Amino acid sequence: MAEAAKSNKVLFKWIWIAVAALLIIIGQFGPLWSPDLTREGQAAIMVLLAAVVMWATEALPLPITSLVMVAMCGFLAIAPYNDIWAATFTGSLWMFIGIFGFTTFLGVSTFPQRLIAMVVRLVKGKINLVILGFMIICCVISVVMSNIALTAIMMGFAASLLRAADAEPGKSNLGRCLALAIPFAVMFGGCLLPSGTPINVVVLGLAETACGVTISFAEWFGYTIIPVTLSLLACWIILIKVYKPEPLSQETVDKFLNEVSSLPPMDFKEKFNIGVLLVALVCWIASSWIPALNTTFVALVALGLLFLPGTSMITTKQYRSESPWDILLMMASINGIVAAMSAAGSVAWIVNLLLGVTSGMSFVMLFLVISVVLAIVHNFFPSGPGLAALVTAPVLGLVAAVGGNFTATILMLALWCALCFLVPLDSVLLVSYAGGYYKFNEMWKGGLPVTLATMVFFSAFLLIVPPLLGAA
Repeated sequence: MAEAAKSNKVLFKWIWIAVAALLIIIGQFGPLWSPDLTREGQAAIMVLLAAVVMWATEALPLPITSLVMVAMCGFLAIAPYNDIWAATFTGSLWMFIGIFGFTTFLGVSTFPQRLIAMVVRLVKGKINLVILGFMIICCVISVVMSNIALTAIMMGFAASLLRAADAEPGKSNLGRCLALAIPFAVMFGGCLLPSGTPINVVVLGLAETACGVTISFAEWFGYTIIPVTLSLLACWIILIKVYKPEPLSQETVDKFLNEVSSLPPMDFKEKFNIGVLLVALVCWIASSWIPALNTTFVALVALGLLFLPGTSMITTKQYRSESPWDILLMMASINGIVAAMSAAGSVAWIVNLLLGVTSGMSFVMLFLVISVVLAIVHNFFPSGPGLAALVTAPVLGLVAAVGGNFTATILMLALWCALCFLVPLDSVLLVSYAGGYYKFNEMWKGGLPVTLATMVFFSAFLLIVPPLLGAA
């Protein structure tokens, strides 16, 4: 049976490789879809679709697909090789190389576990407030840590509390509620700053290329802190009302706190490294007013400080093995492919095509329609960066045509390419789903109202505040 399953998996991958190859062949040799579209432009669109198919199905490892597809743009003469390579690695991607060090450190630090214990002790084990504490911690740490890695770590910490409460996977409402609250809060935290998730970097990079608009750390935080806070609180209320977690007994609380109390005190190394992360955050925000504090410079210097002799808690081997290099290569390849699409006229053609569908729409209506479509589509299109690559440039083109606000649109695109609450297909959600605390068809009961509440808060705020403050 195991051999049959392995054989089926291999066949599945070959089918999707064949589909991707067919898409590229159609783009290169098939009839042109429109007289306004060049052969290079059509080929570029099909290369991107082929890449998305391969990313979504993981027919090849993510970094291999990324490298092959960006090279394919040069091979098919969509754009010169040197222009494609020059567009791949941006300053934002170098910043993420520094952030990988933060993720590695937090994976070995006891800091998150101590925070959770502090919350449990502070709220005296009241389960609804414990869940809120988990969500706040997840949201805050997500600003400087990979969403997938943070979800895995926080689920591990939650597991010790769930074991103490004898919460049985698939039957416990507490387990069900926590297993959804953690990834939901992690995703919200990823929206707070450009560093929160690679998707933000993809959208910002493509937006700067498409319309020349960029958003500083302070501006991004100022636009997201209120809607994220309101959405997080609404999410907490919805989850505890829908899933009704069982209360914690005093015995359970004591058992959990004793586990954390048995940890040795934080030493100088851990305190020093936590200080490095906090200083980096302050410098990122200050960079909005102090140009010398370039965000990439701050991230890379902080990375160096995490490896200082005598103070480092991580090794180069850990840094290499635990950093998501595949996501970095995927982000770089998206930049290269979209740059090739822009050079070949693909983006302009897609915008003109969509203008016919959305003609007559006001900016507000266009904004709301795109929000609803992305909020639904992302649930069944697990690659957030891939989705961002598909929609960012065309959507910004539509916004330009109707005279809309670019800043509000950029933030909306980053939001709905990062958030999905209906089905557990996204990688962040799959981490918690693997624990078995909730079933596939149970997520939407809480996820649908969370989606609606988030859409209301973000749409109302973004449609009013950026234009009011004079943002482009």
